[in-house]
Parts: sequence; structure tokens; C-alpha cells
Amino acid sequence: MSTIPPEIINWTILNEIISMDDDDSDFSKSLIIQFIDQAQTTFAQMQRQLDGDKNLTELDNLGHFLKGSSAALGLQRIAWVCERIQNLGRKMEHFFPNKVELINTLSNKSVINGIDINEDDEEMKIQADNTHADSIFLILIAKALNQARLEFKLARIELSKYYNTDL
Repeated sequence: MSTIPPEIINWTILNEIISMDDDDSDFSKSLIIQFIDQAQTTFAQMQRQLDGDKNLTELDNLGHFLKGSSAALGLQRIAWVCERIQNLGRKMEHFFPNKVELINTLSNKSVINGIDINEDDEEMKIQADNTHADSIFLILIAKALNQARLEFKLARIELSKYYNTDL
């Protein structure tokens, strides 16, 4: 498993998109807003899978989808977590780090000031038992989804500062 990037945003990637704003001053911002809607929808779909069908293949697909769109915008920590969801859905990984370990990797910890890092934690309703053979992967995906939501919140804060508006 690779290490989570210390920066929330890879500005080299995002700046390439921002450079296209010369033609349309809101181009990059509109892509970010579209991603925000897409991420919220995808997180909800993942949660429905965890609460309902518990389909690892679908969770893999959703993780893959969000990994690609977040990576394309330079939202590298979200992309990293989504890659973990994808790999857990494929049973290619058997571990997900705890939230404190991941937060400690942030290069700029001041971004978490005033944020309750446990606010988005939903109680993990999935229990490790023999009723579902894939329960350990589902528990790890639930843990990763909570982390993805936190990384998403941190990215929105950074992007809101950049665009000088609430995103």
C-alpha cells in the first residue's frame, strides 16, 4: 500500500486546469463544483452499498470512479483513499490506517483547526461475523469512506480559500 500524500491538493495538477480559466474565468471553479456534487452523490451511493447490498464489486467501481475524478483535479488525498476503497473492494488490501495516523501525515495541520475530525463518522453498523463472508472488507471500506469524507471536507476548505468563496 502506498503512503498517503502529505498535501491535500497537488497544485501542479490543479494549476494546469486553472490555467484554462484564461478563456473562461469560471472554468476551473465549475469543474470543482461539479466534482463536489459528484463526490457527495458517490459517498451516498457507497453508504447505501454498505447499509444494503454490501456489494464489493460495486464499492470497487464507485471507489475507482471517484479516484479518477479526484486525481484529475489534483485532489490527491481523496484519490488515495478512493484507491484504497477500490482495492478493498477487490480484496487486494487487508488493512486501512486509523484516522489519527492519516491526519498526522498532513503537511499543514492548521487546516484541521476548528474541525471535529470525528463529526462525519457514522457508526459502523457492519459487524465482523460469519453472516457475511466479506465483512472485514466492508468494515475497512466503511472506515475508508469516513476518511474520504474528512479528506473531502479538508479539500473543500482549501478550495474555498483559493476561490474566496464557500464551495
